[in-house]
Amino acid sequence: MRKYLKQDELKLLLNAPRRPRDRLILRLLYETGMRVGELADLRIGDIDLENSEMTIQQAKRHKEGRKVPLVSDYTKMLVRDYIGTRKNKKDHFLVSNKRTPLSRRQIERLVAKYGQQVGIDSEKCHPHVLRHTHAVYALKSGIDLRTLQQNLGHSSIEVTAIYLTLDIEDRKQVYEEHPLPELMEPDDPFEMHKAHRANLTYSFEMQ
Repeated sequence: MRKYLKQDELKLLLNAPRRPRDRLILRLLYETGMRVGELADLRIGDIDLENSEMTIQQAKRHKEGRKVPLVSDYTKMLVRDYIGTRKNKKDHFLVSNKRTPLSRRQIERLVAKYGQQVGIDSEKCHPHVLRHTHAVYALKSGIDLRTLQQNLGHSSIEVTAIYLTLDIEDRKQVYEEHPLPELMEPDDPFEMHKAHRANLTYSFEMQ
């Protein structure tokens, strides 16, 4: 089972940054499921807010680029505000204070910093865990495997199907919400037990 953030962890992480750029980075990694390298390579011209989509030009196995939806109005507002007056579509979308492109490593350190601030296990403080988290909650929300495969840019649907594997806590919750018919609680467990003992005694005496 690949590591992913529980809902309370995810909420803490996404709300941790005060800086709009950093909050935007975390939200994009989670909401789009893109790889950290794909986010680092994103250019201003790759973002189409009018059509609510982004094109990942450096996508694996997609020479023509891979489009991913961007549907959150709040995130689109953050994107619009962050681009501001920048007009050159070839410029990197994410930049440092010195206006140099943010590297993959810088984004990884940023995610780790905010994860540690809110007390998330260090093994989960990585951009790829946000990608895993996107996949898990997409499937839980009812998005089909084929759609998720295309969004994540997986080469085969078998790779995407890995996210169907639930951890034990998730499985327990599902079974509690959907008990099997033979596991339904009897109206009177004590009477059921007495009846069972009586049947056993009768069967023994008849032998």
